[in-house]
Amino acid sequence: MKIPKIYVEEELNDGDRVAIEKDGNAIIFLEKDEEYSGNGKLLYQVIYDDLAKYMSLDTLKKDVLIQYPDKHTFTYLKAGTKLISVPAEGYKVYPIMDFGFRVLKGYRLATLESKKGDLRYVNSPVSGTVIFMNEIPSERANYVFYMLEE
Repeated sequence: MKIPKIYVEEELNDGDRVAIEKDGNAIIFLEKDEEYSGNGKLLYQVIYDDLAKYMSLDTLKKDVLIQYPDKHTFTYLKAGTKLISVPAEGYKVYPIMDFGFRVLKGYRLATLESKKGDLRYVNSPVSGTVIFMNEIPSERANYVFYMLEE
C-alpha cells in the first residue's frame, strides 16, 4: 500500500515544498533549491502519521495539502476545516476503505474481528471522503478514520 504525501503550512524542514496560490486552485511543486517569490502559502512535507498533530478536536489548525499515491489527485484543506473521526477498535481490524475513497452514509469502513472470531463492521456516519487513516499503536488493533463530510 502506498502512502499519500502530506504538506503542512509553516512546518519548516528540509523536505519537499509546495506553494499554494489562488486559494488552492494553483499548486506549484518546488525543486530542492528553488526559491519561491510568489504571494501564495508555502507548505512543507511532513510524515503521514503526524497529520493528527495538526488537529485539535477534529479541526485542522493549519492548511494541509494531501497528494494521493497516484500523484494526480489532491485534497487541499484550509485551517479550521472540521473532520469527522470514526474509531475502529477490535482484536483485529481490517480496513475496507482507504484514504481518498468517497463513501456514502452507512457504507462499511472496516471489519472488526473479536477474539471469538465474531465479525462486526464500522459504518460511515456521513457521506464524504476518507481523508486520513491513523493507526494507533496498542495491544489491540485501533484505527481512526478521518472523513471530510460532503
